[in-house]
Amino acid sequence: MQEKIHRAFNLPSSVYEGLLDEAEDQVGRLRDMFPLSEHDRIALRSYDEAFLVRFTYNSAAIEGSTLTLADTELVLEGEFMPSDAGSKRLRDVFAARGIAEGCEYAQEALESGRPLTEELVKDVHEKTALDCQPRTRGSYRTSAVYISGSETVPASATRLREFMADLVFACDRSAEPAIVKAAAFHAMFEMIHPFQDGNGRAGRILLNYLLGQAGYPPIAIKASLRSDYLRALEDWQVRDDPRLLIASVARCVADESAARRAGLEETRAAVAASAR
Repeated sequence: MQEKIHRAFNLPSSVYEGLLDEAEDQVGRLRDMFPLSEHDRIALRSYDEAFLVRFTYNSAAIEGSTLTLADTELVLEGEFMPSDAGSKRLRDVFAARGIAEGCEYAQEALESGRPLTEELVKDVHEKTALDCQPRTRGSYRTSAVYISGSETVPASATRLREFMADLVFACDRSAEPAIVKAAAFHAMFEMIHPFQDGNGRAGRILLNYLLGQAGYPPIAIKASLRSDYLRALEDWQVRDDPRLLIASVARCVADESAARRAGLEETRAAVAASAR
């Protein structure tokens, strides 16, 4: 597993040639719109609020949550509790709240300039895994785990500390492009599976943390593409083929950058029209 981690962060550029072009172009076009006016900041704040709901819904749904997008918005507003335990499980409500709290914690850490360390990984998991037993939150697992329906074999519980240290070190030293590095960390983190539960949710927040460190917008992997997403992870973890996951992350970065830019363009057009 150590060799696999090392390879993930030292890929030949031919592996991802052409996969990042659209994302880099869209990110560049978004950056060209800075600095922002007060109207721009209001527009992006509204976008961020909607994004948090969308990210929370999709991340929870990938893990099997029964909450709808509308339910998720109500949960984050503190106005929703399931009346039917069979279809709207109470655990799903706690999971949604945890994802939102994990995102907010990670954003604060990002803004304060905290580096990605094992301590940060544990802190993000502790905030995110609200539906898990308190003793397991923010603590590496002490038992074997298995990923249903996947050929991926998680790391032995006896070597988690060793592999997580390797992962953080390799990520920190990697010279790969930001999207590639973030995707590599996500694939290897999910392969190690350091926690008893909540690895997927915490891992997707950490993926966005790495993107944010490089000045890229956060992404929300769609629950409707769950099968493709899980196959992309497995391709990298089992077959050493990173292309599908890198392409998926790059596509999401391009889409999010374009959406944010469109909101700014609409705002600026409206401001200009009102000034006439």
